[in-house]
Parts: sequence; C-alpha cells; structure tokens
Amino acid sequence: MGRLAKDMDLRILPFTIFGILTILGASACTPKATPAIDAVGTAVAQAASDLLTETAAASSPTPPPPTITLTPVSSETATREPGSSGPVQRPQTVNFTGCWRGPGPTYVLISNISKGKAVELLGIGSVPGWYVIRNPYFHNPCWVQAADLKIFHGTGLSTYPVMTPGP
Repeated sequence: MGRLAKDMDLRILPFTIFGILTILGASACTPKATPAIDAVGTAVAQAASDLLTETAAASSPTPPPPTITLTPVSSETATREPGSSGPVQRPQTVNFTGCWRGPGPTYVLISNISKGKAVELLGIGSVPGWYVIRNPYFHNPCWVQAADLKIFHGTGLSTYPVMTPGP
C-alpha cells in the first residue's frame, strides 16, 4: 500500500502545482482594491478645517460700526458750497488706501480703495487724522486716514457729525 499511495501522490502533484500557480496568477492579475474615498468625511473635515481657520483668524471680537455722536445735517446742506447753487465735489482718495472698521490697523480691514475713487463722507473721526466714509464697494461705514483723502474746498466739514469707533 505504500507504493500505491506514493504513486497516487505523484499523479496528483502536477495538478496541485498547476492549481496553486493558477490561483497565484489569478490573484496577481486582479486589480488591487483601492481604498474607498469617504466623500462625506472629507467634506466634514474640510468644513471643520475652514471653521478652525476662520476662528483662528478672528483673534479679536469685531467691533460694531461707528456711532454718531452729533445729529447729521441734510445731504443737500452738506454737499453745497455756501452761497452757491452747484454741488461740492465728493471727497476723493489720493492714494491706494485701506478702509478700516475703526481708526487704524488695530481694527479689521474691510477693503482697500483704489487711488482717485470718489467717496461719500459720513463724518469726522473722533480720533484726529481720520474720516468716516461710506465704503464704495460694500456701502458700509469705514475709516480712512485724512492723508489719503482729498477734501475739496467748500465741503463744510463743520456740518458733519463726529463719529466714534465701536467698542
């Protein structure tokens, strides 16, 4: 019986080797599974990263817009030169300038205003050397340095309210 078992093993051996090689070859030829992309998880991670970045960038609380301390005059009085029927020219930026939420870089920069842009004057800043204008791009009040703004003769600055930055 020993010889018969040995002969049987030798007859099966080529089929066994062929089967193993077939399995190995087939597994080598099949494409490897790529990890599935978790679209929802990726979107959540991106949103969390954006929120953390925005939170880190907002290191100080945003102060409210400037408050008026005096009663403003009508726009007709503020834009006409005394004794004249023609309108006074609107103030104009003389430099590329920042438009801040308050007087200076310790406040949030709202936007930059290009040189030569006509702006609407809203008031005189309570901090010397600053004016409050209506941002020509976002239409909200913002502060610009007096050195960056040309105020034309006859504007009547005394008629504008003094404005203070928010807390």
